[in-house]
Amino acid sequence: MKKLRVGDPVQVIAGKHKGKISVITSLSDDLVVVKWVNEVKKAMKGKGFIKKTLPIHISNVMYYLESEKKPTKVKITEDAKGKKVRQSKKTGTSLK
Repeated sequence: MKKLRVGDPVQVIAGKHKGKISVITSLSDDLVVVKWVNEVKKAMKGKGFIKKTLPIHISNVMYYLESEKKPTKVKITEDAKGKKVRQSKKTGTSLK
């Protein structure tokens, strides 16, 4: 089970876009694409310039808690039924 998933709110914690809060749109092994973060303009022949969102490393983002207004680490634990669930390390609440 991965700690971050597509659709999770994250905050960028390192790099040029440090501090930005957004949502994960795609996820591969070590890279995540975060909406409106790391956008570049690429020249396409016949089309002009297009905006493209490039991936950033997964270690440069943290799960963002809306209730606390702060990023938090995520841990994986088992519930009473033995099913694995993600939990916030700051508050101990389970994440969706």
